Amino acid sequence: MNKRDITQTDRNRLIERLGENKVMLPADDAGGDLVVFAESEEDAVEVIRWAGEARAVINPQGLGARASYGHPDRREAAVTLSLARYNQIAEYSAGDLMVTVQAGIPLSRIQSVLREKGQMLPLDPGWPELSTAGGIVAAALTGPKRLKYGTPRDWVTGLKVILADGEIISTGGKVVKNVAGYDMNKLFVGSLGTLGVISECTFKLRPLPPEETVIILENGDLPSLKRFSRRLLDSSLEPSAAELVNDSVLTSLLPGEHDSFGLMIGFEDESKAVAKEQNQVVNWAKEEGITIREILRNEWAAALWRSLGELLPHARDAQSAEKVALKISTLPDQADSVVELVHRLAEEAGIEALVHGGPGTGITLAVLRPDENQWACAKELIEKVRQRIEEGFGYVVMLHAPSFLKEKIPVWGKMPSGLFLMQKIKSSLDPEGRFNPGRWAGGINRA
Repeated sequence: MNKRDITQTDRNRLIERLGENKVMLPADDAGGDLVVFAESEEDAVEVIRWAGEARAVINPQGLGARASYGHPDRREAAVTLSLARYNQIAEYSAGDLMVTVQAGIPLSRIQSVLREKGQMLPLDPGWPELSTAGGIVAAALTGPKRLKYGTPRDWVTGLKVILADGEIISTGGKVVKNVAGYDMNKLFVGSLGTLGVISECTFKLRPLPPEETVIILENGDLPSLKRFSRRLLDSSLEPSAAELVNDSVLTSLLPGEHDSFGLMIGFEDESKAVAKEQNQVVNWAKEEGITIREILRNEWAAALWRSLGELLPHARDAQSAEKVALKISTLPDQADSVVELVHRLAEEAGIEALVHGGPGTGITLAVLRPDENQWACAKELIEKVRQRIEEGFGYVVMLHAPSFLKEKIPVWGKMPSGLFLMQKIKSSLDPEGRFNPGRWAGGINRA
C-alpha cells in the first residue's frame, strides 16, 4: 500500500472526528504524512481507531527531534500522531518527590517547574527543549550524567499507554514503592513507539544539588587520560559524569588550541563535598602532569554539559540533514579505545568527527560531518568501526543519517539475541503492525 492510498474520504472522516485545527494535510504534490495533533487521550484514541479503519500505520511523535531514529517502513499509508499539544503537568507532589506529566511536555519545562521547589528529574538528553517526556521514555534518551543517575527506566514509576485497539492501559503507579506484579514500565522504555502510544509518564525525582562543577583536563596521550579516568572511577569520589573527548569536541565547546584529547569530569553535591572532590582531581592531575584546561561552576558547568549534548544532530534542524550520528555501546573499559578508533579513522579519511565516550558507561557518541564528496569514505568508515566493535561483542547504531545512507548501511547492525522474543511481544500488542513498522531493530513487524 502506498501512502497516497489514504483516501479523501478517510481524511474527511478524520477531520469530522477531531476538527480541522487538529489535522494537517500534506500538500497535493508533497509526499509527507498526514499529521494529527492530539490534545487529549481521547483524541489519540480516535486517531488510532481511525487508522485501523483506514489501514494506515501510525508514527507516534512528540516534537519530532528524534524522528530520524531507526529506519521506519515507508511502504504504507502513514499518519504522524503528534502529542506536542498534550503537554501539561498532570500532578506534582513535591513532598513525595513524584511528578506525573502528559507525554508531549518538553523536559526543559518540567525542570523549570521542579527547580522552583528545589527538585529535578535527573535525566540529561541533548536538546531538552525538544525532548518530550514521552519521547525520552520511548527512545530511552540519556546523557553523560547517566554515570551517576542511570537511565529513564530507573526513574519511570508509571506509564499510561494507548494500545493498537484503542485500549488505554496503566503500568506501574504513582508511588515509589510499587513492586506488585511484572514491571511493565521497562517494556515500553526504548520501544520507539512500536508497541503503543505513551500518553502519560510518572517519574520519581531528586533534590536539586546545591553545587555543580566540571573540570576539563587535556593531554595528547589518550592512555594517560584513560589511566586517570580509571583512578577516578576506582576511588571513593562520586562523579556525576566523566567523558573522554577528542579535540574536535574540545574546540566546539571551548575556543582556542587544544591537545588531541580531553577528559570532562563533573560533580554535583553539597558545596563542601564538591569542593573536596574537585581539589582531589586537581591534585591528581598535577601529580600526573595532566593539563587542567578549565574549571566551571554551577550555571557555567550546566551550560557546558548542555552544549555537549547539543553537538548531537536532530531531525528538526535543516543543518543536521547531512550529518551522521553513531551510538557505540561497549564494555566501559573499552570507551577510550572506541574514541581513539573513530578519531583515527576519521582523521585518515579527512572527515570531521566529534567523538566522546564514557569510561564509566561504555557509551560513545560520534558525529560525522562529511563533505558532499566524502559519503563513500563515510560509509567505509562506519563499516570499519562496526566491524571492529562487533568483533568485540559491542553494538553500533546509526542514530541519525540521511535516508540514502540508511539504504546502504543497516541502521542497527548486529541484531540483539532476544529479537525473536521482541517480535512475539510486538505481535501480541500490535498484531497488525500499525505502530512504527520497521523502525526498531530487525524491521520488527514490517507489514
